[in-house]
Amino acid sequence: MINNKNYMNLDWKKIGVFALIIGATALLIFFIYWFFWLPFFAPPAITPIEQPATTTISQFPEAGAGNQQIATQSGSLPQSPGQTPASVPTVTQTAQGGLTAINAIVKDPVYFSSMTSGGTINYYNTKDGKFYRVDSNGNITALSDQVFYNVSNAIWDNKGGKAVLEYPDGSNIVFDFNTQKQITLPKHWESFEFSPNDEQILFKNMALDTENRFLVAAKYDGSSPKILESIGGIENQIQTNWSPNNQMVATFNEGKDLNRSEVYFVGLNGENFKSMIVEGRGFQSEWSPNGGRLLYSVHNMTDFKPQLWISDAYGDNVGTNRQALSLNTWPDKCTFAGNDTLYCAVPRNLPDGADIDRSVANTLADDIYQIDLTTGQQTLIATPTRQGSISNIMYNISSPKSLFFSDANNNRIYKIDLP
Repeated sequence: MINNKNYMNLDWKKIGVFALIIGATALLIFFIYWFFWLPFFAPPAITPIEQPATTTISQFPEAGAGNQQIATQSGSLPQSPGQTPASVPTVTQTAQGGLTAINAIVKDPVYFSSMTSGGTINYYNTKDGKFYRVDSNGNITALSDQVFYNVSNAIWDNKGGKAVLEYPDGSNIVFDFNTQKQITLPKHWESFEFSPNDEQILFKNMALDTENRFLVAAKYDGSSPKILESIGGIENQIQTNWSPNNQMVATFNEGKDLNRSEVYFVGLNGENFKSMIVEGRGFQSEWSPNGGRLLYSVHNMTDFKPQLWISDAYGDNVGTNRQALSLNTWPDKCTFAGNDTLYCAVPRNLPDGADIDRSVANTLADDIYQIDLTTGQQTLIATPTRQGSISNIMYNISSPKSLFFSDANNNRIYKIDLP
């Protein structure tokens, strides 16, 4: 049996005082270590390096600024002393073969732009439904106070004083902006074209019955119609294209074999013009200013890309002096500067099949080439600073120092200066 007598006689008061003294001593030693000895053993604190504030330099450094480095727009690191800096493309103000500045002369979205024989450009403004005219300096005037809602197409005469306006429901009108008068045309008329003197129109009469479909010429108000050809069943192979010399008004093309087509020409008086054999399919064309040459594109059955050609196309010379221009683009992306010089917008990296589905070119940037039709020489003259698709390129024959074009993506009209 355990003896508890000594246990009961312990002096608990002395024990408590002793424990308190020991605890106070330990706490004192800890504070002495923390405040006096720890700084000698702890690693030095690392102070973060403060980054300088980012500054955009808007001008060149002054002379004597030392080895100050300016970052390029590409975001590359500054070059070390002695290194050759990376080249930066130079933008020229005139077309000299490289990156070329362009200026928007119409900033609103516009459609159906057309260069008039007087050197101004007519167009339709989709914001307010009105037609305007802009000169080479960007001065804009309204052609009429009348509002034309939802116009789907406008075919201008050469002087820019009249236009055939087409609407989504098939309605057609001729509007004379000089007299501010309107003439209604039948709904089943389509594919309009003005004569060189602007007094007549050419069109397809697309009657419900196939046997009543004709190619017709009439006065611009629709009176005095004259049937030129029966086109029932072949209407999609007829292209209205009135030549400037007034000899031919349309072309008809059909496949001759797998790799060639035959093009026939239609006149005003039933003429039996010589036909022309072209090397490919998908024929599209534009006349030279004097009507003596035909610029056209066709594709081969391998890559289905449009390729430009030029050929004589008058009298007995139809089909002679043919030249392949070796540019993959369409005639309506070209403009004549006289009879021997051509400017063309050429899409970069045009994919196979583009002539079957032309929409694939709408997202491709165009370069501009000059073609000397006398020698066949082709020269890249400009890469526009705005990398867009050119839908309508125009040349002002009366002021031959500029090209104008519409952008297919934002529908603005731009100007590019020539040397």
